[in-house]
Amino acid sequence: MELTQKGISQKDNWQAAGYDLPQFDIPAVTQNTLAAPEWIHFGAGNIFRAFQANVAQCLLNKGILHTGLIAAEGYDYEIIEKMYRPHDNLGILVTLKSDGGMEKTVVGSIVESLILDSQDEAEYGRLKEIFCAPSLKMASFTITEKGYSLVNGKGELLPDIASDYQAGPSAPKSYLGKVVSLVYERFQKGALPIAWTIVPTMGISCMPPSMRLPGPGRKTGLFPTVSPPISMIKAKCPSPGP
Repeated sequence: MELTQKGISQKDNWQAAGYDLPQFDIPAVTQNTLAAPEWIHFGAGNIFRAFQANVAQCLLNKGILHTGLIAAEGYDYEIIEKMYRPHDNLGILVTLKSDGGMEKTVVGSIVESLILDSQDEAEYGRLKEIFCAPSLKMASFTITEKGYSLVNGKGELLPDIASDYQAGPSAPKSYLGKVVSLVYERFQKGALPIAWTIVPTMGISCMPPSMRLPGPGRKTGLFPTVSPPISMIKAKCPSPGP
């Protein structure tokens, strides 16, 4: 059996091996998503594939969602190049149950995968296109403390963050700098609304200050002219669909 769109079309083989398959029309969902993206996620690792992607699949199976997920990876580009794209963005979720049994699910809710690299014109251009789409409703994150942090243990700006402060949003180096640059593109298109969902992958008490919500008197800007996403997006979040 081959984990590709063509491979899972041989449903009997997969089901005989105990796999649950997507119950929605993947090509149709892909077309809907490319035409009007609604949800993009940053951090294409295991946590995302097991949780957010599975939630999206459940909603697609029930007909509640009609568009899929777009996954963007900002650190390990090989995840996209060697795992996502060769397998048509499909994944396998294995759940070990308390009775020792297993549930095996082919997850097909991810319909596009991209590399968050401001130096890659094609990849970053596509991300800008997505962020400028009026249909976009939510950006979610599982990028761990190395992605969220602005400062080191001494409270000093990390080198890439310091560079982004000086250079501005045109060619950001840091993870958050790249994301804020994309949100700034959206802001320039008429302050389009977006929901911002951060999923911490460690305890709240362990979060560095840069991950916490801005407090009174705390400097929060990533660039001289751009505030970070939480404080920059003043437009209200879009209303959820029916």
